[in-house]
Amino acid sequence: MAFPLTEEQKRIVDDRGGELLVSAAAGSGKTRVLVERLMDRVTREGMDLDQFLVITYTKAAAGELRARIAQELSARLAEAPNDRHLRRQTALVYQAQISTVHAFCAALLRESGHLLDLDPDFRLCDEGEGHVMMAQVLEDVLEEQYRDIDPEGDFALLVDTLSAGRDDSRLAQIVLDVFGRIQSHPEPLRWLEEQKAAWELDGITDVGQTAWGALLLEDAARLGRDCVRRLKQAVELCGGDELLEQNYAPSLQTTLEQTEALCAAADRHSWDQVCARLPVSFPAVGRKRKRTGELSPMEEARAQRAVERVKALRDGVKEQLTRLGERFDGDSGQLLADLAEARPAVRGLMELVARFQEAYQKEKARRGVLDFSDLEHFAVRLLLDPESGQPTPLASSWSARFAEVMVDEYQDTNQVQNAIFTAVSDGGRTLFQVGDVKQSIYRFRLADPTIFLEKYRRFRDGEEAGAGEPRRRVLSRNFRSRPRVLEGCNDLFRAVMSRDFGEVDYTDDQALVPGAAFPPGEDDALELDVLDLSLLGKQEEGEREDKNRLEARWAARRIRALLDRPLMVKDGEGTRPLRPSDVMILLRSPGVVLHHYLRALSEEGIPWSADGGGDLFDTTEVNVALALLQIVDNPRQDVPLIAALRSPVFGFDGDKLAFLRAGAKGDFYTAVTEAAGRGDQACRDFLTQLEELRFGAGERTCRQLIWHIYEQTNLLGLFGAMPGGQERQDNLLALYALAGQLEDSGCRSLFQFLLRLERLRQTGAKLPSSGSGREGEGVSILSIHRSKGLEKPVVLVCGLSRRLNREDLMRPVLFHPVLGVGPKGLDRERMVEYPTLARRAVSRQLEREMMAEELRLLYVAMTRAQEKLILSVALTEGVRALERLAQEAAVPVPAAALERQQSVGAWVLLHALTRPEAEGLRALAGGPEEIAAGLGPAWDIRWVQGDALEAGAEERPGRFADLEPERGEAEDLTAALTWTYPHEAAVSMPSKLTATQLKGRVLDQEAAQEGAELGGGREKREPEGLYRPDFMVRERGLTAAQRGTALHLAMQYLPLEGDHSPEGIREELRRLTDAGYKEVVLTAISLPSYGTDSGTSLVELIEKAAEVPGIERIRLGSLDPDMLHDDDIRRMAAVKKLCPQFHLSLQSGCDKTLRAMRRPYTTAQYADIAAKLRAAFGADNVSFTTDVIVGFPGETEDDFEASMAFVTGMRFLKVHVFPYSRREGTAAYDFADQLPEHEKEARSRRMTAAVEEVRAAEAAAMQGCKASVLLETPLSATMFTGYTKQYLPVLVSAPGHKTGDIVEVTLGAWDGKRCRAEIV
Repeated sequence: MAFPLTEEQKRIVDDRGGELLVSAAAGSGKTRVLVERLMDRVTREGMDLDQFLVITYTKAAAGELRARIAQELSARLAEAPNDRHLRRQTALVYQAQISTVHAFCAALLRESGHLLDLDPDFRLCDEGEGHVMMAQVLEDVLEEQYRDIDPEGDFALLVDTLSAGRDDSRLAQIVLDVFGRIQSHPEPLRWLEEQKAAWELDGITDVGQTAWGALLLEDAARLGRDCVRRLKQAVELCGGDELLEQNYAPSLQTTLEQTEALCAAADRHSWDQVCARLPVSFPAVGRKRKRTGELSPMEEARAQRAVERVKALRDGVKEQLTRLGERFDGDSGQLLADLAEARPAVRGLMELVARFQEAYQKEKARRGVLDFSDLEHFAVRLLLDPESGQPTPLASSWSARFAEVMVDEYQDTNQVQNAIFTAVSDGGRTLFQVGDVKQSIYRFRLADPTIFLEKYRRFRDGEEAGAGEPRRRVLSRNFRSRPRVLEGCNDLFRAVMSRDFGEVDYTDDQALVPGAAFPPGEDDALELDVLDLSLLGKQEEGEREDKNRLEARWAARRIRALLDRPLMVKDGEGTRPLRPSDVMILLRSPGVVLHHYLRALSEEGIPWSADGGGDLFDTTEVNVALALLQIVDNPRQDVPLIAALRSPVFGFDGDKLAFLRAGAKGDFYTAVTEAAGRGDQACRDFLTQLEELRFGAGERTCRQLIWHIYEQTNLLGLFGAMPGGQERQDNLLALYALAGQLEDSGCRSLFQFLLRLERLRQTGAKLPSSGSGREGEGVSILSIHRSKGLEKPVVLVCGLSRRLNREDLMRPVLFHPVLGVGPKGLDRERMVEYPTLARRAVSRQLEREMMAEELRLLYVAMTRAQEKLILSVALTEGVRALERLAQEAAVPVPAAALERQQSVGAWVLLHALTRPEAEGLRALAGGPEEIAAGLGPAWDIRWVQGDALEAGAEERPGRFADLEPERGEAEDLTAALTWTYPHEAAVSMPSKLTATQLKGRVLDQEAAQEGAELGGGREKREPEGLYRPDFMVRERGLTAAQRGTALHLAMQYLPLEGDHSPEGIREELRRLTDAGYKEVVLTAISLPSYGTDSGTSLVELIEKAAEVPGIERIRLGSLDPDMLHDDDIRRMAAVKKLCPQFHLSLQSGCDKTLRAMRRPYTTAQYADIAAKLRAAFGADNVSFTTDVIVGFPGETEDDFEASMAFVTGMRFLKVHVFPYSRREGTAAYDFADQLPEHEKEARSRRMTAAVEEVRAAEAAAMQGCKASVLLETPLSATMFTGYTKQYLPVLVSAPGHKTGDIVEVTLGAWDGKRCRAEIV
């Protein structure tokens, strides 16, 4: 044997006689064992390598394994050079079936595919081609369905229910999602039929009899037992204090008894009995305050802590049982009726997916292509009888070829692949599987870890299994990491990983056992750094990068400290100083935060290597190359032509392009041609080179043409000389390779190539770009997924406070391979969606599986470290976050407590708080009192203050020096920067004013950006700071921080004195009309309340303002719907100058939420006011805008759906949607049922999408109508933006007009932001 094996490895190598499953821990040498087992059978049993089928997960892994086998053969031949059998294997190693499962299936189909009438010369289509083909086929299928639609049929109900009646895009995405996910099933069409049968609900009288109800009942029992545990803790605490015993104990005991009864009902799987025991009551606690005896200060403090602990336990239980009650909001009769109502839509979805699969299969057959799913499914059809599921004679024939089938990374197998492995291994009897379920992190690629888990639990231990009986063995000895790293991992995962949370119990047979020898280390303890970033305050939208930026800066400084000390790492038999290339930073999703880490490392002078996983189509160099290809195909395309001219290839700057555009009419190519005719040398050179590129382009394949362009324009050289040049060149070469791939699939001409790329983009396909940048062999920055199989001496796992991603749970139709689909139901009368029982069950199961996968990702990340492991958790709430976690911490951490957390970092801290060495954290958090025992070596736990990180690299000594400015130059520069145009007021005069302006106050936010200061000339000002560009303000709006800053600044300077009477305002209006103003906006905190303190009214003010000559438009600010009266509406309708656009404050379209917000109106009253305004001003003439808050505390999914239905039903022209922002000092801050941020953001996106659809429809309805538009912002000399009286934004070309003019237009198409219009 070439090298010694451990006893557990040797037992696996020698094990024969039945199916063998090997659970191999991280770093345990599973590949070495696989190679040794293979070589042992070759040498001891005289077998040949081509008698084995070895399946790996990737092509790279297959190549590496083949090389390992060849290397081992060479080593053994060196020891026995005359061994003919070994010499024969050196030739067979390159013929042996060592491949991916897809490569094996392809070989099977080419040999035996004729049995299925498959052409053995089939071609594999790539992923991009498949996306395009699926989109085309689905479009045809949907068109056919709509053509033959039955208004009362299943498909019509499907369209109304699952696509929410909007458009095909949502329904198409649902079909593609379900289709893609069922490909992991051996028989997708049978799965669809089984789903239809499951929804028939024959003979079911109690929801607990369904798979969905049974799951929710089991979950309720588990969560109920957790509540019982916490209630018992509270009761026990009450026993030690007189006041608690009298005030809290009776209430807690009542709640405890009811909760135990609830658990018992759930254990009996009776849905209706559980519903009958909900809600659980929480009787009011007593109010006794005086004790019978005095307590010492220490005893008083201890008693106070007990009170706080009991209250926290009681409140936590109350919150959990309240949420549990939301899942049991209906009895069996109601829920079964809801399922029956949704059944036709589900049936229609299953039939639509089946029809799409059939049509897609026909299209692939017509083109003579197969995709990767076809390889697996056709292989299953060849190997398994569809009726009995037993292996076919062909499967027996293939089984006879292989003495053993070896499968690596078995934890990432799916059902269809497992069926193939079983079929070609004599029913599994010759199957050898190795993997680690704790490293199964590819569920999003349809991997099914439950296959591994089911076998692991079913198979007997190898020492106990009989001959021919399936058995399991364990590889637990780790040869990668230092003992302190491994023991730190063991401590954490023993505390948090269980069958209830993580899908596997982390017992001794799963624990990591040190197996490698390391020289003594000084700093090898597992390090946990908790970053106190409470200085940032509550994170708001637009500010969230601060946390990531500071955490990146901390990571860079920590690495710098390790390099400067330096940390000594193992090198052969000795040690050496740590190098940057020895360090790896792991992140869950590097893409959005990568730039922070690259900048922080650069600030510290540390080289780095990173792969951002970007999209090839988003890179500058590829877009330049594509622009050149597009103008070679057709130069009269303005956007590609300008992109090519602006690129480094031709170097036209913005002024040059503007000059060309201004000097000619027609398209841009005409402008360039005319400029060349006038003698412009740059244009002449461009046209000459373009002609050379176009000459003969039709005779070249696309690949040849791309290379010709690269050579003629020196594109590779130009971008290679830029920063990140190697990556830029790699991306250009990747485009060249892509052209070759598409050429091989029949896409040879330039037009076909460009069309294919455009379709790829439309389907959302992405092609990975080269690394986002490299600076030498430095610190590696990787996602955890990409780190699988890698190792480094020092590993930093950062970003652990990132919120768990629950976006997949918000999809319109959820999917689970066992539970099936989870659709929403639709109340067809109110057109309100609601979650069905199936959706709740599927959502709950997917959420638990998501958390299990995140826990396994943490395991993979932590087991990459060889010598030092550092975890970082950034807390934006600082100590407050620790205090909340301390209430949940226990030994071991309960699964229910882990499920309640919102980040992986919280899981780590729940264990860390109970470690003996965490006294500092416990002192800050005020607990917990329970301390874990029997742990491994101590962790190095640090509390890092964020103040030092906020200072920034620019303030650190030794990096930058201030330069003294030269005298004279400074004065000239200051004069130049402070110069102002003397007539600025004339050119920047706003076209409308607010009422606050009329009172002499500071302008509101919008007018402040556009308006000029009133009065005389201005004094010279100091140079102002940088502002966000206007286009960012218009498109993205202000951030919460900017809005708050503006509000506070305005409140400092707003004068409260002045003449606010109608006559005073009329006088101000006269002065403004003399200055040229034509429109005014009347606004106030409560506009309808105007004049209540002076005997006048808002209506009177409007009437008097309308009498001022020169004022042509009057617009109103926000109005409270409960303060508008019939007489007010009648009088306002008589004022012709009043714009018929009303901003009626709504806040929510759900009456329950309105009551919680303490709004003095209902949705019915609101709709009544709107109807009266429509009647008074004309339904086709009036428009409404409003504000809506989503995610208010206590807003359920049903409440949100009701709100969205009301809002869309009101047909607002514009709705400002805001996610609820929790603010201290407000009443809602202390409300129960606060929603998580991700849920509020998701609802905000859904509401925004819905109201934007309505806005587009309303704008489309106005197309062709005449309207008057006030010209506002000039985009050019002739192009203006403006608003109609109804506040519809308009883009119009108005030659000869200026800002402030009112023009008559005909409204055209809506472009998503504005309505295009033409002057009448």
